[in-house]
Amino acid sequence: MTNTTIRQLHGAELVDAIHKLTTYAFRASPPLSDKAELQEVLEHRQGFVYYALCEDDVPVAGAASGAMTQQVRGALFGVGGIWAVATHPAARRKGYSRAVLTRLLAAVRDAGQPLSCLYPFRESFYERLGYVAFPPPRTARLTPLALVPLLDLDLGGQVDLVLIGDGLNTYRDYLLTLRQRTHGMALFDHPDRFGAQRNTFWLALARVAGQVAGLMLYDLKGQAIGDFTLRALRFYYDTGQGKYLLLQWLARHADQASKVEISLPSFELPETWLADLKATTESVSLVPMGRVVDVAKLGGMHTGPGCFAARVADPLCPWNNAAWQFETVDGLLRVTAAARADCDLSIQALAALIYGTHDPGDFAIRGWGSPSPDLQAAMRSIFPPKVPHLHEQF
Repeated sequence: MTNTTIRQLHGAELVDAIHKLTTYAFRASPPLSDKAELQEVLEHRQGFVYYALCEDDVPVAGAASGAMTQQVRGALFGVGGIWAVATHPAARRKGYSRAVLTRLLAAVRDAGQPLSCLYPFRESFYERLGYVAFPPPRTARLTPLALVPLLDLDLGGQVDLVLIGDGLNTYRDYLLTLRQRTHGMALFDHPDRFGAQRNTFWLALARVAGQVAGLMLYDLKGQAIGDFTLRALRFYYDTGQGKYLLLQWLARHADQASKVEISLPSFELPETWLADLKATTESVSLVPMGRVVDVAKLGGMHTGPGCFAARVADPLCPWNNAAWQFETVDGLLRVTAAARADCDLSIQALAALIYGTHDPGDFAIRGWGSPSPDLQAAMRSIFPPKVPHLHEQF
């Protein structure tokens, strides 16, 4: 009889398990990826834990969580960013991934992180585990030639160019400021300084009066000079001046790159940036998802007026299975245990409310609960719709 256990892995055993399971699951093979390179990356990665389900002490399924901090409705919360969820093909269809994630979410809660986010291989699988989908980020495609008219404008300010390894501290400081005003934005608590020192990206910093007003993280790929593709993985700005300084910088590559691809939050409208730009956009296929891990720790976010009580059902995190009152006091959410409930809600419904991604009128159709019209109105008042942007990719 096979003996199964779930335990946290460390050291060489951790490297070996992640290497075997994730390389097979997420990369074309054979051959396997370079194990020594993975070991070096993991040795420099901080703030993560990895749990494996073992058959007779051999890891056959596993998942990791990295420590992040996320802004949700104006307040900061600890988040477990889930990655490296993989199962050996001989061990699939046994519920092992669910079992590992159940144990991992308990560890996330123990670490004081009331939320969790991930990028799913299949949305429906993780939705059943309590996660809800965010609006997907978008990729904008355009030609730098269409931006050349911007070169005739004196926008003030300047753009400084550095390699990411040299500019990481400035980049990180800007992101921390940006997170304060961007709902759903999460940053790893420990930035990847080791990866940044590989200097595989340029960092363009738009400065106005000496202050960073926007930034762009990008590379140039291709074989033929004049036909490169400029890929901007990050494109953020504070003001219109910062935005157009970055677009003007793109225009300066009109004789070097024939195509520009920019990764953008879902709320950006690049089609409106400039007349005759002819930008095309498409949603990316990898959609971030979020979940509530600890209902009791959700207080403090900025919410609208109202109050309701709900009995929450959460099969993976049993400590959430209780009646909870959600009330706005002096503009901030207060969560307390309730003696009675006005309705039943699944943990997916609660995640949908705090992230602002789904209207409570949809809950009954999704199987997340059936709040009355009056309760739906209270939920909309407390949790107005919002568009979260996760930022981190993992």
